[in-house]
Amino acid sequence: MKLNVSEMFYSLQAEGARKGTPTFFIRLQGCKAKHACYASGVRCDTEFESGSAKSLEDILIWMRKTNPDCFEITWTGGEPLDQLTEEIVSFFKDRGFFQAVETSGLHPCDIGLDFICVSPKVAEHVIEKNFPSGVDELRYVRHIGQDIPRPSVSATHLWISPHSDGNLINKENLRHCIDLCLKNPNWKLSVQDHKVWNIL
Repeated sequence: MKLNVSEMFYSLQAEGARKGTPTFFIRLQGCKAKHACYASGVRCDTEFESGSAKSLEDILIWMRKTNPDCFEITWTGGEPLDQLTEEIVSFFKDRGFFQAVETSGLHPCDIGLDFICVSPKVAEHVIEKNFPSGVDELRYVRHIGQDIPRPSVSATHLWISPHSDGNLINKENLRHCIDLCLKNPNWKLSVQDHKVWNIL
């Protein structure tokens, strides 16, 4: 089994409920949801088009060499669920790894992952169809002027995140997200803190 991988790195989770957690980030190549983003005027702040094929054994060897004491994986992209399967998830689960995923909501996710974060890039009815039982975390990106989201599924954690300008946090978007949270206290603020911490 092989995966098309854009990049792999070891760092701290910088967003949402798992912020501060040391984890192996495995960014998978490609995203079938990107056309929906472009059509709505959203530009992804991540390069996920280039990469190379890696076997599951290659990934495992890299993780064990990088830090043999860490057993946390964050699958991200692009859209990781374009490639992830139950067999792939089981390979790492059988070796003791906790696995989180950051997904656009484009695909269902009944493949045995431990933590599901949806940062919606598709219509709410698609998310409702794919996640009828809810998710661990919903994380919506907001620009100034955009209203509070109206999610179609339940989540343990609800987050608003300001759209960034590359590696810079946009202050107007941040202020807008702060105001949204203050007016809607069931929502929490999530900032891409790795840009503040100056780490990957």
